[in-house]
Amino acid sequence: MIKSSITDSPRNLSNGELDNFGIEPFENGLTKFINLTNTPITIALQGEWGSGKTSLMNSLKKNLSDSNDSKYFSIWLNTWEYALMKDASSTLIDIISKLIDEVSKIANVEKERKNKMLKSIRNIGFSTLKVASSLNSITNSAMNEIEKSLNQEEDITISQIRDELEQIIEKCIQDKNKQGIIFFIDDLDRIDPPVAVQLLELLKNIFTLKNCVFVLAIDYDVVIKGLEPKFGKLSELNEREFRSFFDKIIQVPFSMPVSRYETDKFLKESLLSTNYINEENASNVELIAKFSEISNLSVGKNPRALKRLMNSLSLISCINSTKVLTEENDQLNNELELLVNFALVSIQIAYPPVYRLLSLHSGFDKWNESVALQMNLKELDQQSIDKLNQSEEFDEEWEKILFRLCENDHYLKKRALNISRLLNSLKKSITEKEEEIEDIIGAVISLSSVTNLEAFDKPVVDYHKGWLLKEIRNRLFPVLKKKIPNANDIKQIGTRIQSNFKFYINKGVNFHMSSYPKDGKINLYINTNVWYGNDINDFRKDLENNNLLAEFESIKNEFDTYSKTSSDFITQNLFDLGNWKNHYYINFHSDLILSKPEDFFTEETIEKISDHIIKLKEFRTKVLVISNKRNNK
Repeated sequence: MIKSSITDSPRNLSNGELDNFGIEPFENGLTKFINLTNTPITIALQGEWGSGKTSLMNSLKKNLSDSNDSKYFSIWLNTWEYALMKDASSTLIDIISKLIDEVSKIANVEKERKNKMLKSIRNIGFSTLKVASSLNSITNSAMNEIEKSLNQEEDITISQIRDELEQIIEKCIQDKNKQGIIFFIDDLDRIDPPVAVQLLELLKNIFTLKNCVFVLAIDYDVVIKGLEPKFGKLSELNEREFRSFFDKIIQVPFSMPVSRYETDKFLKESLLSTNYINEENASNVELIAKFSEISNLSVGKNPRALKRLMNSLSLISCINSTKVLTEENDQLNNELELLVNFALVSIQIAYPPVYRLLSLHSGFDKWNESVALQMNLKELDQQSIDKLNQSEEFDEEWEKILFRLCENDHYLKKRALNISRLLNSLKKSITEKEEEIEDIIGAVISLSSVTNLEAFDKPVVDYHKGWLLKEIRNRLFPVLKKKIPNANDIKQIGTRIQSNFKFYINKGVNFHMSSYPKDGKINLYINTNVWYGNDINDFRKDLENNNLLAEFESIKNEFDTYSKTSSDFITQNLFDLGNWKNHYYINFHSDLILSKPEDFFTEETIEKISDHIIKLKEFRTKVLVISNKRNNK
């Protein structure tokens, strides 16, 4: 059945929900371990947010306690529910009270006896826990004294409660022929970390009971954050203290085997169920493997992140299936476009800064220093360049731009290799089909923009890039043909205009236009370049060696003067040198930023664009003379 979304609910075995991630061997092993374990014991299911801890606990509960002949009773507690709209003290007291109440129900404890235990918890709880919740502002020495005095006051009372619970549980399992009680404690990583740590300590003090198994869903990072008020920030010097606390509470750590999850089956079935792919696509083993590779290099194998990816793809499909199609056929028509869109949405979710750069400059294989300047990327020193040249993932110029982008962000920095491998895989898939990366990325990326989410984004103008560029072309060509000799040479390069537009002015003189939203407006990017030469390590030095520096400086000064007087266009430094497959180019590029699409269609704007293009052509011709001298043409 076709559905528009994948639910983020934990796996429900009672509904016959299948294991789509291949975790069953781990479930069976953990079930066997608990069936044979000595008690008391505490098992921690460790994993990041969305890694499947609740789904695994659902499976354990079904396997160990849900049938009539099960060896265990079970108690399930969602700690997050008790933390809503409550202070730390009330949260902890309510959680412990709930556990006592659930044990009393299973053991048919008389009401008076249960209420006495609950009253005792509250009596010791409010005084103790209020002090504990204020430890953030207390010095270590004062904290030690408080803990010491509290322990002296509590030992007898807590011991009494623990002994009484143990007696109740032991009689219950004997009378009902059970092996014990399993406590499933969920969502510890959703409550305030210091409160989570206090709860762990309370469970250790009160519920370390014979015949009891505790299964906790927890993220070790939450424990670290919760212990920072006590031990300070985690470092090499105090790491042992953090680990010792965890080891004291937890006897058996079980790390969620996310890296072992088998995602191919989940991806295929999810993409089919949301109608992103059809049966023919699903039977293409190579395509499904590429989907899996892309997801592994971006969102990873975290089930929640994968479901978010599936839902974003489904939303895009739903939106574009209801749109009136443009003449550019603004939809996903083939497996390559499906793959590219899948990759772009994955990048959007996992690496927003990379997605942002792709939306500005879709031809990532041509990223160069001009892109680095626009993004304010820090330059690399020679030692770093030499080191990157030895790496397959960062030896090309565009890959070095990517590396510099990743260096700006701590998260991206740790995943730079994955990002490079993802883009290189995408590059291979596109070029194998003999398509231009810029054309394919540019055509598809507008489809994914509806699911883009960035904090403090300025409003984005809603317009179709291909339509804008075609309208500019239709108005610009007649004007250029009137102003330029040999006007018949002016023609479009290629048959389609999607996210960019290329055209000849004269034979061998081509221009490139593209467009993207910027700061709530529309940016029209105009570029042309001149081939200068090969094998150049230092551009300025090369000019000096060929006695061309003075001539080039003269052109540059003239260009800078023109740039200052041409206030409508934002032009870049003439020393913007591009390297493409060991060929060096001098780039002339500029930006025209206007409020809305119609602003580009006025006679005044078209005149300005045409005059600017003619001026760039003149400067290009002057630099070409230098290039010819340098290369003895």
